[in-house]
Amino acid sequence: MGDTFQTVVDRDATPEDAPRLAGAVVDLLVAEGIVLARAEPGWALGDDPAHPPGPHWHKAVADARGGSPEGVAVYTRHRVFYSSFDDRWTAAVSCPRCRTGLRDTAPFSDPIDRWYRTGEADVECPACAATVPLEAWNWTEDHLAFVHLGLVFWNWPRLADEFRARLVRLLGGHRTAYLPGKV
Repeated sequence: MGDTFQTVVDRDATPEDAPRLAGAVVDLLVAEGIVLARAEPGWALGDDPAHPPGPHWHKAVADARGGSPEGVAVYTRHRVFYSSFDDRWTAAVSCPRCRTGLRDTAPFSDPIDRWYRTGEADVECPACAATVPLEAWNWTEDHLAFVHLGLVFWNWPRLADEFRARLVRLLGGHRTAYLPGKV
C-alpha cells in the first residue's frame, strides 16, 4: 500500500518571499474550504503539522472518487523535494545558461549535500563553465527541486490541472514543479 504525495513547489520563491507566498496560498485554500486554517500534527507523514482537508477539498482534485485525503503540509525553508513514481527514471539535468544536458550527475553530490545543510550551493557547468546556483538547474521532468516553498498534499486524489494552474497564478507566475510520489 503506502502513502502517496503530490508536491507543488515554487522554484523562484526566495527565502524572504516564501512565508508571504505560502500565507497567500493557505488563505485561498482556507477561504475556498479546501483545507482548514489550523495546521495540526497527524495529518501528514511524520510529525510535521499539516492543514486537514476542508469540507470542499474535492474542488482541488480531478476526481473526488479517489478517496478522502489527508493533510497539506506547507514548507517555507530550504528543502529538497523529489518525485518517485517512475522507477525507470535516471537523473538528467540541464544547465539553465547553455541548456546542455548532463547524464553524469556525480558533480552534483557535494552541492546537493551543501544545499540540504545550508540552502545555498553552486555548480559549475562542465560545458559552459558558468557557475550556476543549484536551484536554477533543470532536472528531468522535475524529479528534483531545490526550493524554499513547497506544498505537499498527502494521499489526495490527483490534483486537477486547473487547480495547479490557479496555484501558479497565485504565486505570481513563478516557475513551479509538480512532483508526485509514493513512500
